Amino acid sequence: MSAETHSPLTAEQKRLVRESFEIVQEYASSLTKLFYGRLFEIAPTVRGLFKPSLDEQSGKLFEMLATAVAALDRFEELRPSLADLGRKHIAYGAMPEHYDVVRVALLWALARALEGDFDRDTKAAWDQLLRAISAAMMESTVQK
Repeated sequence: MSAETHSPLTAEQKRLVRESFEIVQEYASSLTKLFYGRLFEIAPTVRGLFKPSLDEQSGKLFEMLATAVAALDRFEELRPSLADLGRKHIAYGAMPEHYDVVRVALLWALARALEGDFDRDTKAAWDQLLRAISAAMMESTVQK
């Protein structure tokens, strides 16, 4: 069975994610600033989980998104790395309910960055991808 069989996204959803990510790549810094601003607005208690300067964290976030987008056709290969990342987040104090808040804040930031290019189908594709990433990261908490 190929890794393609286990992809959390359809071929059309992958296309939409790739195309929209290509657009926001040149706005990486703005996208992550929008994201963190929104995250701390809707979940102020998570602010304490982050270092005072978000520059390094912003870079890591965008790098993780780029890695996920690049691995859309082989998502299963990404699962072990995502599980490791999930374990690290547990050590930082992240809780399962934080994943939903992060997903909502990231979708909001993508909508602001992409404006008219973030239609219903594109939003659904990103939502599906972010849910798959979250699920893979949380698998590490269940395996203990």
